[in-house]
This record gives sequence, structure tokens and C-alpha cells, in this order.
Amino acid sequence: MEQLIQELRELLMEAGVDRAVAGAVRSEAPLLRQGVDSLDYPAFSLAVESRYGLSIDERDSLSLRTLDDFAAYIRERVRGESPIGRIRRDWKTVNPGRDYEVGPLRPGDGRGVAQLFYSVYGDRYPVEDYYVPERIEQLNAEGALLTVVARLDDGSVAGQGAFYQSSPPNKALFEFGQVMVAPEYRETRMAARIIREMDRLSHTMTQAQGFFGEAVCTHTVTQKLVDKWGYSECGLEVALMPAGAYEKEGAGARRVSCLLGARVDRDRSMPLHLPECCRPALELILEGFRLERAIRWSPADQPLAARTSLERRSFDFAQVERAQALAVGADFPDIAALLDREAVQRGLAVLQVYVNAGEPGAAFAVEALRERGFFLGGLIPIWFGPDAILMQKLYVEPEFEAINLHSDRARAILGHIRADHARACATL
Repeated sequence: MEQLIQELRELLMEAGVDRAVAGAVRSEAPLLRQGVDSLDYPAFSLAVESRYGLSIDERDSLSLRTLDDFAAYIRERVRGESPIGRIRRDWKTVNPGRDYEVGPLRPGDGRGVAQLFYSVYGDRYPVEDYYVPERIEQLNAEGALLTVVARLDDGSVAGQGAFYQSSPPNKALFEFGQVMVAPEYRETRMAARIIREMDRLSHTMTQAQGFFGEAVCTHTVTQKLVDKWGYSECGLEVALMPAGAYEKEGAGARRVSCLLGARVDRDRSMPLHLPECCRPALELILEGFRLERAIRWSPADQPLAARTSLERRSFDFAQVERAQALAVGADFPDIAALLDREAVQRGLAVLQVYVNAGEPGAAFAVEALRERGFFLGGLIPIWFGPDAILMQKLYVEPEFEAINLHSDRARAILGHIRADHARACATL
């Protein structure tokens, strides 16, 4: 439902609603009472009809007052039974020992990809789109998702990987991930072949400036495979996902951490404002990249703006919120306090804040976050266009001993992050 509500917010903007208004709309409240005027409303309804292939009659339109109303209407008429129920009904056995080919997704492969997500994650993957075959194929057609599949000679999908637009505000930075192989083929070279084909395709993606990935730390298999394709470790998201999301994969930790890695293919010269307090860790991360940066270290620089520009997204199942400071303002300490207070009230496990380091104010923001118990997560190139500093706060106890890392470089980054976490705990 969360993903569908986000899609509806995007359609509000397509219909002419101001971005700030659309982002602030509460899903349970009437749209006409939240800045969506009588001209925007019919344009929004037409956009919904176009996106989901609906024809909303006049009687139905009278009952569609909130985003929740629209979401329920779409689910009932377009998606019918639940996506998981449909996967179970259409289940196709993946037979071992068959020949297979690896290549881009074709029409009809969406069903097998959705089944693969369910076989690996159960019903706990946080983005519902990947359980809906038509949505998988639509996203590929739109270029927001590039899926590579391992297709058996009987048409079944036994493995996949993908490049996709996800959290970065810079939509030319694609996430690399979702590499999954059915249990029947995990003793083969299928995963390696998928990643090799993804690497080949990545060099043809002229729309991409770079790529990043989040490799789970319950094992080092994915870390080993991507290490050879030019990615460099740049951070660690501690306790990011509940172990339940990986229970079929044998995860034993209370929560699973993820190693961040990135590859920049099309760089440009730009300023980089960094906090002096994190210098050893950030210098280590920067050593892994060849970036054209005019680096300015500061203990606490001053932001250019009075007000912070912030985007927020919650991942309810994971108990995670990701806040993006597109621009840091003088009010950032108040913003940090609000985020922290609301995280406690909502029972979050993790709060992440990505700080735009392309303008003065990054060190100011980092210092404000450190005072509230945040610790360093990493430095991700071109996240905003400019680079991002990731700061994170945990409201659960981390299990650092459960983090498995492949490279010495990754272990060195963990050492810095773990030390900063200890410092954060000591300040509270």
C-alpha cells in the first residue's frame, strides 16, 4: 500500500499540484482540504485512469476523496486478489538441472520474477511492485528498472538481478542489486553469469552516471562478486533490515546490516564540504574513488540557506525512515531534533539522514546530528548529484559481531563506523 500511495503522490504532481503540497498530503484526509483545488482534482483523476487503465464513473468519483480511497479502488479493480495470492495460484515449479540463458527481461518474464521474490523473501519484501508481474514489466519498459534474468529452457525464471531507480534524488544513480537465485541453482555459476551480464549492460546505459549497491552482511557472496566489477566500498548501513526479511536465507541476527558500494562512470568536477570530525573515515572512503573534488574540511561550516529542504520516506516493515537533506539550512538542529523525537514516538529501529555535501552546511548538519547520537554511515558519491554524507541513529542494539565482510577495506570502514557508534552512545 505504501508504494501505491507514493505513486499517487507522483500523479498529483503530474496533475499540476505543487510538489510540497503533494508531499505533505495525508493519505487518510480529503484531498480538497489539503491544498488540492477543484481544478487539480479532475486532472488527478484522469492521470489515475491513464496510469492504471481505469474508467472512473461519476458515481465512483464521488466516493474517492482521499489517497487511501484511490488506493483501495485501484487495488480492488486492477489488482483484484492480493499479489501474493496470485503468485501462489500461478506457481510454476523450477526444475533443477535444466539449460538456461541469461539476458534482459522479456515480456512474460514478470511472473517468474515475482515468484522468485516470493521464494526468497516470502511476503516481506518492502516494495510491493516486485510481486506484481505487470508492474515489473512496465518499470522495465519505462527505463526505471533494468532486470536481467536467468531463463530456463522451459520458460521459468531461476535467477535475476537488476538496476533500478530507488532512494537517491539523482535518478541517474541506479541501484545495483536484487541478485537472487532459486535454491535449485545455487550450486551453479548462475549468480556470477547474471552479474557479468549486468556489468556488460551497465556500460551501455547512457542514462546512468553511476551505480551503487547494498550487499547484505549475513554472507560475503555478493560482496565477492561485485568487488571485481569496479565498485568501491563507501559505507555501512548498520542494522538496516529486520532478520525476518531474510529468514528463508538463514539470517540469524536480530537485524541485518548492509555494505554500501558504488561505481562512478561519468563524473564532473564539483565542491565537497566535509566535517573535520569524520576526516579519517572519509579520507579512507575517498581513496577508493577517482573523483574530481575541491574538498573543504571544516569543524562546523555555516549553511547558505535559512531553511532546510528535506524529503522523508518511511519503510514501515523495516522500521526505518530515510530523510534526505537536499539543502541544509540554519534551522537544521531543529529538524534533527524533530526527526529524532518522531522516530522514538513511532518506534523506529533506524533513522538515516543523507546530507548534501555539495554546499556549505554539511559539517554544520553532521555536528547537529552527532549531538543527538547519530554516527557516520558513509559517503556516497553523486547521491544528490553532489555527494552525500550518510548519518544514522539506532534505536535498537546492533550486532557488530554478526557483520560478515569480504575485504580489508570494508573491515577498515567498519572499524571507523563502530568507533563512531561507541562515541555516539557515550554522548547520550
